[in-house]
Amino acid sequence: MRQQITMLLLTGACALVAGCTDNVTGKALPADTSGPYAEPPLPVSALGGLLLDVGQINSALGATSMKIWFDAAKMWDWSAGMSDRNCLAVDGPAQDKVYADTGWTAMRGQRLDDSVDGSKRRDHYAIQAVVAFPSGRDAAAFFKSSTQSWPACSNRQFSDPNPGRPDTVWTVAQVSARDGTLSTSEVQEDGNGWTCQRALTVRNNVAIDIATCAYTQPGSAAKDIAMQIAAKMARH
Repeated sequence: MRQQITMLLLTGACALVAGCTDNVTGKALPADTSGPYAEPPLPVSALGGLLLDVGQINSALGATSMKIWFDAAKMWDWSAGMSDRNCLAVDGPAQDKVYADTGWTAMRGQRLDDSVDGSKRRDHYAIQAVVAFPSGRDAAAFFKSSTQSWPACSNRQFSDPNPGRPDTVWTVAQVSARDGTLSTSEVQEDGNGWTCQRALTVRNNVAIDIATCAYTQPGSAAKDIAMQIAAKMARH
């Protein structure tokens, strides 16, 4: 999760870009027509169209001036210096080492916030990511694995490195697995109430991976964004 620190936005941007690893664009494989996986997999070309527009993200977080800072087609990697890799999936969406060896074929994502050129404190922050797998069966296997791994970071603390400053400590709430969605939240220690939410769900062959952060968030913002993307999946 990205901590709330003024003026680190631009250096954080470089870290996000430099720390990325190449995605595999791949080809859509023939549909798995067995049992609950009879639906043809969504093609990679449709991934970008699943992301919500800026107005929808602003509305979900009760914000008015968030904008897109990055369009991503590569996984992020925030693993360096983390106190506990078991918390990497909770720390942020579309993490390279979380999805490694799962068979994913492509991702599309965006990072948004309402800071201004790194000179204004950000009050709202979000990452929305969609990750394609060859089939619904593969996506379901990833989600099942996540339901087993996320609880390892439930009701505990972990820390993120913060170059030149003390590590950022996060206190994680209970991980919930309800209605086909994994979710939790974490609060930054000494962060004046800066709180982040996480949500992960799967539809067909696509994992929907969301993070939202703010000083106050209306309800379950991350889960609400995930459900809106899931609704778009249903229309394909």
